Amino acid sequence: MSATLLAWQLLADATAKPDVTPSDGSDPLQPRPAQNLPGKLGAATDILIGWSITAALIACMLGFILGWALVGVGNNSERPEMAARGKRSVMWSCVAAMGVGMVFALLKAFYGLGS
Repeated sequence: MSATLLAWQLLADATAKPDVTPSDGSDPLQPRPAQNLPGKLGAATDILIGWSITAALIACMLGFILGWALVGVGNNSERPEMAARGKRSVMWSCVAAMGVGMVFALLKAFYGLGS
């Protein structure tokens, strides 16, 4: 797994343009909408992306907490299938949170490949 992440990092570094920091000092990972979008559509897409990532991370956190609750209830009530379901929930919540966290790194890598 770490070799794959290292490969993605090397790919992103190799395909990045030399001047990745904008002259205005803004964050290079912050998505900027195209200039030809009508009206306030660019701000709306930024808000939509921000809220969706926040909601996804909150859902991952709730899945993590509820998974550990299932593990505790399953172990105390001697229901091994409930405890196993809770452990799977905890594992997949962590995997999903890592996936949400890698979104900007993947976008940067693919943007670097295309430009």
